Amino acid sequence: MLSAHSVVKRYGSTLALAGVDFHVGAGEIVGLVGANGAGKSTLISILSGWVQPTEGRLELAGAEVRFTRPEDATRAGLATVHQDVDQALVLTLSVAENLVLDQIVSGALGALPSARRVREAARQIPGHGLNLDTRVERLSTSQKQQLLIARALHRGARVLILDEPTAALSVTDQRDLHERLRALAATGTAIIYITHHLGEVSALCDRVVAIREGAVAGEFVRPVDTKAVIGAMLGSLVERPTRAAAVTSTTAIALELRGVRTRVGGEAFDLSVREGEVLGITGLLGSGKTELLRQVVGADALIDGEMLLAGERHAPRSRRESVRAGVGFVPEDRRSHAELTAWDVAENVTIPDLRRYKRWGLLDGRAETRAATSIIDSLRIATSGPRAALSSLSGGNRQKVMVGRWIAAGSSLLVLDEPFRGVDLGARADLAGLLRSHTVSAAIVASSDPEEILEVADRILVFADGRPIAEVLPAEVDVETLAHLMVTAIDSLEKTE
Repeated sequence: MLSAHSVVKRYGSTLALAGVDFHVGAGEIVGLVGANGAGKSTLISILSGWVQPTEGRLELAGAEVRFTRPEDATRAGLATVHQDVDQALVLTLSVAENLVLDQIVSGALGALPSARRVREAARQIPGHGLNLDTRVERLSTSQKQQLLIARALHRGARVLILDEPTAALSVTDQRDLHERLRALAATGTAIIYITHHLGEVSALCDRVVAIREGAVAGEFVRPVDTKAVIGAMLGSLVERPTRAAAVTSTTAIALELRGVRTRVGGEAFDLSVREGEVLGITGLLGSGKTELLRQVVGADALIDGEMLLAGERHAPRSRRESVRAGVGFVPEDRRSHAELTAWDVAENVTIPDLRRYKRWGLLDGRAETRAATSIIDSLRIATSGPRAALSSLSGGNRQKVMVGRWIAAGSSLLVLDEPFRGVDLGARADLAGLLRSHTVSAAIVASSDPEEILEVADRILVFADGRPIAEVLPAEVDVETLAHLMVTAIDSLEKTE
């Protein structure tokens, strides 16, 4: 259906793609994987008309095509659903208006189409299952994806490109999306599926193409050998990091929660994290993970109960108080609530505690640079230097900076909410190794992805209805078992009650 032949892309002296050959057939789901900076985004930008290749050619259904702008690709039958679905939607408009947005803009429905006419046109578009009158800003990420896919197919898309489609989805939403994609493929739609999660490509894709340093490093058919894919992506296998010393029942407690509630009217529970331990918290979206973390770090007030940090009462009234107590926090939406994209790496690293870098009352830029350089070296952050703009870094390296700032600040407890979202496998392994290396005294990591939480945690709590309902050790469960436990957590809770 779609193929790229010997595609090369140069940006000045930088070679982004070095003669890539790639194809996807009608009714086929092809996974496209690679570390950040490998060339996936450049290839997809060429296929979707945002970027023109320096050399090479594209063919669609056997005929050579040239896309000079995204509209050319759309008219030819290609549709791309990007990771940030909000960028392709008008959030203040209804589902109906977004479904027929191109018809409204082109005037196909009249100069000033009535709400009734818009709804009638939208009713002709199947496959979304949404209330046409609902404002899009009220939809979940999964529902927004449904809307975009339905709109693309209505426009006649023969090739559907999905970029990190499950990055913000729960386990159940991921399964629903996979079922919809299999049904689409059965009708002949060609699907290109880009993801950092190898468990997904193994379960979903007919074929997997791995890209490394701008070239195809390997191609694999079902059943997919995950270890071979990792080797092709990174040039070597990534091993699960091990602890320098085991955490036992006699190890000192770093954080203790007594009789806390994550929501008003919820059931109280106790929880503890020991020195040197990485406590994993998982559960479906809305299970209470994020609420708990925000109360621990002082972003929200503790509803009930008490907290002890290293044996001392911990009742922060703000993030400032929590930071001074030694609690570092990387929120779920780091781009909006943690990253200072207009600042450089050194400034982002040192911002939590500028007092460390003052000399005679003035900020010492050289001290900032030294601290940032140390973090860059220890976390293997790929950057041109400490004074490089944060915006120039890949997603995985930005996340390393967000974690590194709390190491530089000397935090004793590190709290991470969905830390691996949009982070490639290599960077994820680096972060997991950091957490398990005693660089910080203890850590709490929340993730709705069972594969991620199994990789990093020493102990896992499964949350539902705002509280832990199960505790497991990584050695006792696999990805499928943990995913099943997450999905059935609510049922188990109801039966218990």
